[in-house]
Amino acid sequence: MVSTAEQRFGTGAWPWVMLIVAAFVVSTNHVLGRYVGGQIPPMGLAFWRVAVGALVLLPFAWRDLLQQRSVILHHWKLFLVMALAFMPLGNAVVYLGYNFTTALNGGIIATAQPAMTVFFAWLILRHTINSKQAVGIAVAAVGVLVIITRGDPLTFGRLSFNGGDLLLLLGITSFSFYSVMLRRVPASIGPMLILVVIQMFGAATLLPFYVYESITYLPVPLTTQSFLVIAWVGTAIAVVAVGLSNLSVLALGPAKASIGHYLRALFTAGMAIIILGETMELFHLVSVALVIVGVVLMSRGKTPARRSEAT
Repeated sequence: MVSTAEQRFGTGAWPWVMLIVAAFVVSTNHVLGRYVGGQIPPMGLAFWRVAVGALVLLPFAWRDLLQQRSVILHHWKLFLVMALAFMPLGNAVVYLGYNFTTALNGGIIATAQPAMTVFFAWLILRHTINSKQAVGIAVAAVGVLVIITRGDPLTFGRLSFNGGDLLLLLGITSFSFYSVMLRRVPASIGPMLILVVIQMFGAATLLPFYVYESITYLPVPLTTQSFLVIAWVGTAIAVVAVGLSNLSVLALGPAKASIGHYLRALFTAGMAIIILGETMELFHLVSVALVIVGVVLMSRGKTPARRSEAT
């Protein structure tokens, strides 16, 4: 049986509203990841993000957790694989990558995520895309690249990729795989319970890395900044943004929901303009127009069927 949340918010404009809100909140994660790089260690930040998120949600989800424990235990391998993809190979790797690369390179690499998501959806779920969606992916990617290069295509000739770029590429690939595997979770496991279970498995998989990092490299500093950053990523990002993103993926399918990555790139650029005082220029407007066109085209595909109880 499909959860109440999916029935109530899985149709109409709700999935798109949730996608937009999730993209906006997640964009703050990239800003923070870049800002605290080298100050808060990546494994520690990733661990406390999911640990805080699980603690926040458990009071609301413990009854469902007990009721569905047999289903969860039966599919523990699926949840473990998803947790590995989303936590150590996803979030922690992205936080680590921002210690070595620039936001410019990271933005360019992020434009590959929707294409990777579509590929995994085809490979694992046998989802197809039509010609309008394919064109939409390309148009939206061009729009994001316009804002990243500030309207100067010659910027590509001056880019150099390093180990940090490869780490971001690994993280983005892992996120794409996780998004697709959401459709493998039985329908009796609601969105909130999915989030709690993934966070619990994620904390368990991150713990050895976190302990090793604390001993050999750097423990999480006990400062006001660390507390505030962890509180934000553990609630607004790990609970609100990821929860809304999961709901949109379950409702729209991974291919359509991947447009959130383009919106996220635009929101990140917008924050730079507002917070850092950068000025709005013509290429910003061109980028926004291209992304909007791409989003409209990508939304024209067929929405996959809802999840089933079978796996």
